[in-house]
Amino acid sequence: MTQQGSLQDRNFDDLADQFARRVYGGTKGLIRLQLLERDLREALPNLYDPLSPRLSILDAGGGEGQFSRALARLGHRVTLWDLSAEMVRRAQAQVEAEGLADVMTCRQGSVQDLPPGGHDLVLFHAVLEWVADPFAVLQQVIAQVREGGTLSVMFYNRHSTIFRSVLRGFLRKILDGDIRGKGKGLTPISPLEPDEVLGWLQAAGFQIQVRSGVRVFHDYLHHDVRNKVDEQELLALEADYSRREPYRSLARYYHVVAHKKEC
Repeated sequence: MTQQGSLQDRNFDDLADQFARRVYGGTKGLIRLQLLERDLREALPNLYDPLSPRLSILDAGGGEGQFSRALARLGHRVTLWDLSAEMVRRAQAQVEAEGLADVMTCRQGSVQDLPPGGHDLVLFHAVLEWVADPFAVLQQVIAQVREGGTLSVMFYNRHSTIFRSVLRGFLRKILDGDIRGKGKGLTPISPLEPDEVLGWLQAAGFQIQVRSGVRVFHDYLHHDVRNKVDEQELLALEADYSRREPYRSLARYYHVVAHKKEC
């Protein structure tokens, strides 16, 4: 586990129920899963082609594996790796319940402890913002992608954190530069600027293929409005505006699919 100042990488053992309920128990999760799949279908069409060779996939910090289990159901060889023993236990239970044990393996450990490997596709979703040193951890994850392989990374957007905090009246907090979570709840400790992460990827030899905002409207809606709007209309709007500026740059999360160039 890395440390930086008073921050340390977040383990979700104590918040597994809350995380599953608040993220995947409603429209938030539907938006995330829908846009991640759309982006990967576009950037890596063979992923969903039943006639193409099966891929080696690493889901780094994969939690309960809501997204990667769908890829295992297609026959891809998936390794899920997560710091939380409780998350891994839940993921393993789902793998067994769905009869995926032949193609999907769940392991507990920090991203920093990943064994050497070269995967065709590495998923790194909503993890980078929970570590004390995002740059160092991203470099370790990048090393898991083989030459010619693909990285899918989604992270908490600093621009959205600032904008939404001001809308909620936390002006002094933003003026003081206090936008980090304290590591106790579901507010990430290391929100990131998209241009910074894109620069890290390009410097590491990746070619950016897709960039999308995830939840460009949902989190700005008052809860009374959110409870009344048509879910399918909101999903359609989220998809439609996810790559339009300035909406993409103000989305709660930012998703990048990048191809690792071959030497």
